[in-house]
This record gives sequence, C-alpha cells and structure tokens, in this order.
Amino acid sequence: MLYLLIIIVVFKSQSNIDNYVLYATSGLIFWIFFANVTNQSIASIINSSGIIKALNVPTVFFPLSEMISELFNFILTLFVFAIAMHWFGIQYSFNLLTIIPITILFAVFTFGITLIFCSLNVFFRDVGILWTTIQPAIFYLTPIPYPEKVLTDRYPLVVQLNPIYYFIKLEREVIYKGVFPSGELWLQCTVLATGMLCIGYFIFSRLKNQFISSL
Repeated sequence: MLYLLIIIVVFKSQSNIDNYVLYATSGLIFWIFFANVTNQSIASIINSSGIIKALNVPTVFFPLSEMISELFNFILTLFVFAIAMHWFGIQYSFNLLTIIPITILFAVFTFGITLIFCSLNVFFRDVGILWTTIQPAIFYLTPIPYPEKVLTDRYPLVVQLNPIYYFIKLEREVIYKGVFPSGELWLQCTVLATGMLCIGYFIFSRLKNQFISSL
C-alpha cells in the first residue's frame, strides 16, 4: 500500500491518465507478484541444501513451492483488488474472467525466469544481489506507473525487448479498459511464457546434477 501511495503522489499529476489509481494498481499488483516470486525463489536451492543432500527430492520442487505460495497470495490479492477497485471504476463483466488464464501465463513466464536465477545462484552467489540491484531499473522501464506511450513514442525498442510489458498490457486490457485482448497479444504472451519456461527448465535440468557438489 505504501508503494502505491508513493507512486500516486509522484506520478499522478504528470501522467494525464484517466482513472489513474486503477491504471497504476492494475500494473503494480502483477509487478509485485513477479518481484516476490523471483526474490523468494532465487535462493530456494541454497536455503534447502540440507534437505537436498539428505533426501532424494526433486530439486525443482523448491522453487516451485515458492511459486505456488506466492501465487496463492496473489489470488487473494486479486479478490481484494477487484472489490476495492469498485470505487475506482473497474468494469465488472465476463471479460474479467480472462484474468485467470492471464495469471497462469504470467506465472509460467515468471517460473521460467525463476528456474534460471535459482540455478545460476547455486554457482554464482552474487546473482541474487545483482537481481535485486537491477530490478528497480526493470520496473521503471516497464510502463507501470506512467503511460506506455512515454516509452513507445521515444524508445520503442525498449518496450519491444521487455517481455514483462506484454503481460502488463494484456491484463490491463481486461482490468483497466474492460475489453477482451486481441489474439495477437494473447499469442505474444503465450509464446513468451512457453519459451521462457522451456529455456528455464532446460538450464535447470542441465545444472541440477551439479547442485550437491556446489552447495
């Protein structure tokens, strides 16, 4: 809540966005989910080193458990958000049900990134520190607290190379605009989610046999 208040105070007067609270909050809750999952999961293998060495447990369960825990919290947040945003003009319609597959796609994408980070962090313990350092930059390079045209008009390449942007845009079509997203946007997010999961699992699978010797 404090994070949202800071954003509203700093950006609202400069944004010229109708219904700014709904706009900013709809992007912020998805970003917080992404940040929480990656931050909590990045050290999940290291923190579970005792269990991994003692028991024959699939190592993928540890980052997956962090993901499921945060996903449960996120779903509860969505319910509270949907109720609270009644006072800020959210449109209740069947289109809102598409937030379920959108959340699944974003969770799959986030889990793919998580697998990469937690794998590399076993061998390079500064990965977590590095991620924490660059995370704020990624946040401000994603049009969450400000209009997306600020970037698309001046730095279109920054937007095109930012995969998180597509998921934020997808969910805002539903939550902020109250419309069903285009097929092209669905396809882009599906490809990004599937591709990131495949890359993440591939890297994780190649490195997991070396985890015990590095823990």
